Amino acid sequence: MSEFTSPAAREKALEAAQTDFKAKKWSAAAAGFERLYQDQQTAEVNQYLVASLYHDQQYAAAEQVATEQDDIYLQTAQTFQLRLDVALKNQQFIFAREFCELAAAQDWRAGGLAQIAAAEAASQAELGTTQRVIAKQFYHLGDVSFAEQRQRLERARQLPLAQFMQGVQYLLVDPFLHPLMRATLLEELLRLRTTQPVQLHWLDDQVYTIQTKDLRPVNASQAAGKIHPFLQDELGQSDPLLAANVQQVVTLQLMMLYPFIDKVVTQPVLWVRVLAGLPLPAEVSSADLNQISDWQERLNHYSAELFGAIGDEKHEKP
Repeated sequence: MSEFTSPAAREKALEAAQTDFKAKKWSAAAAGFERLYQDQQTAEVNQYLVASLYHDQQYAAAEQVATEQDDIYLQTAQTFQLRLDVALKNQQFIFAREFCELAAAQDWRAGGLAQIAAAEAASQAELGTTQRVIAKQFYHLGDVSFAEQRQRLERARQLPLAQFMQGVQYLLVDPFLHPLMRATLLEELLRLRTTQPVQLHWLDDQVYTIQTKDLRPVNASQAAGKIHPFLQDELGQSDPLLAANVQQVVTLQLMMLYPFIDKVVTQPVLWVRVLAGLPLPAEVSSADLNQISDWQERLNHYSAELFGAIGDEKHEKP
């Protein structure tokens, strides 16, 4: 239910907030737009609220609101600049670079990257000690729980690109890092559009050279392209609950197998049938079944570690 008694009341509140905004009464404008945004999360109010919070030097709050609708800041040079300014005030250097690499940001990319590089250089002079602490914790993700790994990665996104990349390259060959975190780091490189090759310690305990310029999203794999239609169009029609549960499990499995998904899941539909306990085709060989079962058992082990970490994290919260 809206907190405004009528559309006219809401319109009046919008006009009042806009008046404060034009008068550069940033605190009053932020309060007005926050009330409006709690009522309706429109793109227009989001941008007004973020701009008001930014000018009121409430940078963390501005970042939090902006992240809810990042796409709306790719419409004009002005909105793009606002989103970039907010990110840089919060030292969100990795996000800022990924934002610039989006296709819709092409016209403003070069200028944006130049601003980020300047902000990174300034931050190293001002926050060098803090960044060294963050970097040290980031480089040793494998020493802590998965929950702590996620927190450290989030903090590491405040590092300049050179330090972040150094940590990623170190972590990708860490045999103790959870495979889901390895995949997450590779996805960061994909979004950064980096072309720098990296070494990767994968699930088979072998080290591979990955050409990052050739990385593609998980859903671009051939396996995902065949699994999702099967779950939606076939299993989803007969047993939608089972299909939904299998979708969650297989999505996690594909992430952990990244970037060699198609080398392992060579028979995607059969993979799902084994996972879901569905009837198997008569012509399936025991060798194929054993290979799939072995891989799924290995992935189940990593999933159990992951869900145990998440359960521990929830249990620790008051």
